Amino acid sequence: MLTYPSWSPRQLVSAADLNPYLFENNKQLTSPSAFRVKGLESLASFSSKTDAKWDGWDFQRQGWTSPNMVKFRCPSAGTYFVTTNLTFRPPSDMDGKKSAQVDAMVSVQFPQDDSTNDLLKSLNTTKIVGSYLSVNCSGLVHLPEGAFISVRVTGWGGEWTKATSENKSSSMNSFAAIQIAPDAKGLAG
Repeated sequence: MLTYPSWSPRQLVSAADLNPYLFENNKQLTSPSAFRVKGLESLASFSSKTDAKWDGWDFQRQGWTSPNMVKFRCPSAGTYFVTTNLTFRPPSDMDGKKSAQVDAMVSVQFPQDDSTNDLLKSLNTTKIVGSYLSVNCSGLVHLPEGAFISVRVTGWGGEWTKATSENKSSSMNSFAAIQIAPDAKGLAG
């Protein structure tokens, strides 16, 4: 959270008094709270709602943590740009006549009452047998300090599997958040 000093009118302020506010606020604005995780080696297949368990941290700033690599604790309240990218192979028994679908959902678990709300959703479909399908889910989210965010995927039309290619799963699947407005009280104006 940004801090703002308060001085009386026409009060002389020294550089020593002003520097802590400038330094801390600039540090918050130039190196905002953020994290990125990648890889879904443990998510070999799914056909119903499944939590995404990520393989490892790409980076984190300002204290993001996770008890299980499924949900991630927000260390600082504010508005975040959240994004997840997922790539899977559609069901192998597709006939090319009906579409198979995969969706991604970003959810938040609030610290004060443990309620969970779905905040962002994306859906993609294909009729192409043997292809890959990517789904991207991104948007602005207001997170209170201590909230947990996570990703869930759902496959429709059969069993979806992890994409196998020369590209590692970590390059095709990621989940990230970066704080863009540390003092925001919500998304409304």
